[in-house]
Amino acid sequence: MARGIDISDIDWVLQYDPPSVASSFVHRCGRTARIGNEGNALLFLLETESAYVDFIKRNQKVELQRMETKLNMDTVEECLQCMRQMQQKDRLMFDRANRAFVSYVQAYSKHECNLILQLKDIDLGKLAMGFGLLRMPKMPELKGKKVSSFVDPEIDTNAIPYMHKQRELHRIKRLIEYQNIGNWSNIHRRKQKAKLKLGLKTKREDSRNKRNE
Repeated sequence: MARGIDISDIDWVLQYDPPSVASSFVHRCGRTARIGNEGNALLFLLETESAYVDFIKRNQKVELQRMETKLNMDTVEECLQCMRQMQQKDRLMFDRANRAFVSYVQAYSKHECNLILQLKDIDLGKLAMGFGLLRMPKMPELKGKKVSSFVDPEIDTNAIPYMHKQRELHRIKRLIEYQNIGNWSNIHRRKQKAKLKLGLKTKREDSRNKRNE
């Protein structure tokens, strides 16, 4: 959120992960406790990210206090099932969950504090569970990695429909095309276009060579 924005009656600022720029931590916290009022800010950190506490203390002169909590695994499981059920009802939610996970992982890999916040230290399977994913997405950061901690609900994700009828009809059309040609239509078109460009380039080079002979 931009600096200088004043929204009244904000009691808590929750930071899901350390901001990519250290100074943003203080600016985020500043959205609460406005005009002499009291406020609270909570930052979620993994055990592997504990060095960030000392980093913020040195970099921003801010001391963080650990909040002791007891994790209720029944509540965690309930939240996971709720997120997965939402995705099974509407493919739009399924798409958004996957994009959110991919965006998070890619942003984390480029974090300003990558000396203490390293992607290799994160259990990507458990992270995916935290996003409520129904399957592990295909992305470069996961290539060649075994993610044993991810519990696959064994759901046919191709069968998840969009609630929006026109969008669902378009998806079914593309799915049928994939089953017929073995490629997603847009990927197939890109490959065909690339081949066409290569063919035109080769023809131009042949024409130049003939003129130079």
